[in-house]
Amino acid sequence: MAACTRAMSWAVGLTIVGLLGGCAAGATPTPPPATATPTSVPSLAAATPTSVPSLAAATPTSVPSLAAATPTATARPTLTPGQRHIYWTAISEIVTDRLWIGAANVDGTSAVEDFITPPLGPWGLAIEGGHIYWGSGPAIARANLDGTGVEASFITLAEDALPCALASDGTYLYWADCGQSLLGTTIGRARLDGTGVNESFVTGANVPSGVAVDATHVYWSNYANGSDSTIGRAKLDGSEVDQEFITGADAPFGVAVDGGHVYWSNLGYAWSGTTIGRANLDGSEVDQEFITGAVAPCGMAVDAGYLYWGNNGTDNRGRMIGRASVDGSQVSQAFIDAGPAPCGFAFDE
Repeated sequence: MAACTRAMSWAVGLTIVGLLGGCAAGATPTPPPATATPTSVPSLAAATPTSVPSLAAATPTSVPSLAAATPTATARPTLTPGQRHIYWTAISEIVTDRLWIGAANVDGTSAVEDFITPPLGPWGLAIEGGHIYWGSGPAIARANLDGTGVEASFITLAEDALPCALASDGTYLYWADCGQSLLGTTIGRARLDGTGVNESFVTGANVPSGVAVDATHVYWSNYANGSDSTIGRAKLDGSEVDQEFITGADAPFGVAVDGGHVYWSNLGYAWSGTTIGRANLDGSEVDQEFITGAVAPCGMAVDAGYLYWGNNGTDNRGRMIGRASVDGSQVSQAFIDAGPAPCGFAFDE
C-alpha cells in the first residue's frame, strides 16, 4: 500500500506536515474474469482467472542490498614517506572527547587529525631521535614516530605539574610547566632518555606556556603577566635568567626561534589575541604585529622557510593552522584544517 505526503492546516495557522514516503511500485492488475458461456452454467473453473498473479510476480526482481545503499567510506589519509612532516596537539575544552596528536605532510597535504590518540593531554610537542614527546597531565609521554610504543608516563613529574610546551636541543628535553591550576613558575629539563630530571631548571617564570631552544639559549613565554606579558630567556646551562627579555606581548603562548629571530603568538586573555610577534635574537627591534589576522594563535613552530601557528579560535573551536614565510609574507590563516584547537607543533627530521 502506498504511503503519501499528507498535510493538515489548522485555522490558527499551524501547519503539521505528515510523514513523507515513496509510493510503492504499481501492483500487477488482476485479470478480468472469463466471459460466462450462456448455454451452460459456468463452472467454478470457468469463473476462475486463467492465472493468478503470484507473490513472486509482484515482487521486484532484485532488492538493493544495504551495502549497495551505503556510501563508500573515505580512505584515511596517510603521510607521504620521504617527506618532512608537521605534527600538532589538538585539545579543546569545548570538544572534550577530541584529544589527539595530528600530523600532515609539511606542504599541508594528507592531514591526519588523530595520528595518535593519547589517554591524557596532549600538551606541547617535541621530536628527537625517532621519538615524539608530549605533555600528558603531570607527566611527559613518549612514542615512536609512527605512533606505536606509547609510554604515557615516560617522565613522571610533580602532581601539580602540567608541561604545556616542549622543546629539544638534541641532548636535553625542556618543558614549560604552566601548572595544573595555571600557577606554574618553572622551566624543566631532562635528558632524552628520561634521566637527569630537573623540574626547577629555571625558576621565577609566570605561567610559562611556550618554550624554544637554539644553540645558546632557552626561551619561554610568561603568559600571565597581563597585557604587558614577557618572553624570558636563559643560557642553556640555566644561568643568566632574564624574565623580561622581551616585553609588551599580549598573553603570549607559543614561542619559536630560528637563526635570526625569536617569534611568539599573542594568544591574548580570553583568547582575544590576533597577532604573531617577532624580535631579533638579542631582543631588539620588537614587532608585536609582525603578522596580523590570526584568531587566538596558540603554539608556534618555525622551519627554514615558514612560520606555523594554531588558530585556536575565540571560543576554543578554531580548526586552522596558519602559515607564513619567515619574512611575514604569504600569510595563510587556513593552511591546514587540523581539527579543534590546534596548538603545540613539531617537525620530524
